[in-house]
Amino acid sequence: MEYWTSSPTKTKQAIVTLADGLNQFTEPIEIKDSQSVAAINLDSALYPTLQVVDGHTLHSQHTGFISRLFKFDNRLYCTNGKGLYRYSGGSWAVVFEPGGEDNSRPWPYSMFFDGSKLFFSDGDIRLRQWDGVAITTIDNAPIGESFITSYSNRFFLAGKGDNLLSFSGLRDATDWTSTDKYVGTGKITVETSDGEKPSGLAAFSNHVILFKKNTMHKLFGEDSTNFNMTQPYGVGCVSDRSIVPTRDSLFWLGPDGFYDYMGGAAPTKISDPIKNYIAQINPLYAHNCCAGTDGRFIYLSLVMGTATLPNVTLKYDMQGGRWWPVSFVATSYYLDGQTLYFGTADGKIMKVGGNDFAGTAINWSIETKPFSEDDETVRKTINRLFVVADIEPGSTLNVAYAGGTEGVAWNQVYTTSNGTGAIQSIRIPVIVRTPETWYRLKLSGTGKAKIHRIIREVSKRNG
Repeated sequence: MEYWTSSPTKTKQAIVTLADGLNQFTEPIEIKDSQSVAAINLDSALYPTLQVVDGHTLHSQHTGFISRLFKFDNRLYCTNGKGLYRYSGGSWAVVFEPGGEDNSRPWPYSMFFDGSKLFFSDGDIRLRQWDGVAITTIDNAPIGESFITSYSNRFFLAGKGDNLLSFSGLRDATDWTSTDKYVGTGKITVETSDGEKPSGLAAFSNHVILFKKNTMHKLFGEDSTNFNMTQPYGVGCVSDRSIVPTRDSLFWLGPDGFYDYMGGAAPTKISDPIKNYIAQINPLYAHNCCAGTDGRFIYLSLVMGTATLPNVTLKYDMQGGRWWPVSFVATSYYLDGQTLYFGTADGKIMKVGGNDFAGTAINWSIETKPFSEDDETVRKTINRLFVVADIEPGSTLNVAYAGGTEGVAWNQVYTTSNGTGAIQSIRIPVIVRTPETWYRLKLSGTGKAKIHRIIREVSKRNG
């Protein structure tokens, strides 16, 4: 170990993992040692080990902004600004094109209760039925509806132009006019004092939720004899494509953050650790934000700054509430069993899995909080740093440090151009040139890697 010209008064060893995600809600010096101030292309799937995210491969190439992905009759479907398409024979075939191109078309869809028929709209036309061969227009359905869901063997529709929540006949998605109070149809008026119109619709935990920008309205019951709309709750939704149901929770993007709702208690805002991203959402195009899930993570794509389509994607670890930014941008998601697909703004459909991003090596990095080793009254010199890591063959690892609490004057002290594929304790001698009260670490690299922990051995100097 290399010493300073006079012997340090004390040497301390600190062991820390780095897999607790980004935290922008608290001042950097106050966050947990295991949290980060910046990260890209890393996640906590192997918590507490930090790992590089899974890659993805190109499934197929379509055109335009892919706004929705789903499967019907065991075939993959997508929508863009022009229409609805089905993947068949290695290419995308037209199912329905209403004419023109408009990226704001919502393309709501739902399957019939037995999965035998697909119902869809583009937000301006009447509801249509597709059985895999022919399209039928549901002439008695409301026109211009933007949101659709199914609950208690009925379809529910809502639009952006009025405050009506319409429901179909029992087990009959083509019936929107019958009046029997038990099996017939009807409309429920959902008014608010500010006159806001619907912005989303979902069925979750034995009730229907109609969203407006600043409120959520819950409908309980099974027919017109016992439907009950509760008083609105003051949490709304800005994008219906951000609504993601999971086994335990319903997630969505509100005007002030991303929410988790478990069906009973009030929704909980879970996006404070990424508050700087939320603050930059473009409110004029927030309806193009979207989300999806792979069963462990929620993926959230945001329209930020002056963009009109998503330009940032983050991952949220549902098992630990950890946020992770990634460098790819998705515009739609579909989970097929355990395989996640996502669409892009330039018409690509990607399949998650693999060690690179569609042939491009994954670049990753993480910046730690400023460390003071629990003593903010003396200066430090890092004498040794051990990184316990598994760097795959062909992958790289770089380690840098910086004195102080902020700034980008990083001093690179270690690099490897080819990993071994085995867990190693990599010893890195480090001496801070100008001893500081605070110092930070940055780990970065290319390719697949796992960072199990770092061990810091720090000498303290008085004066």
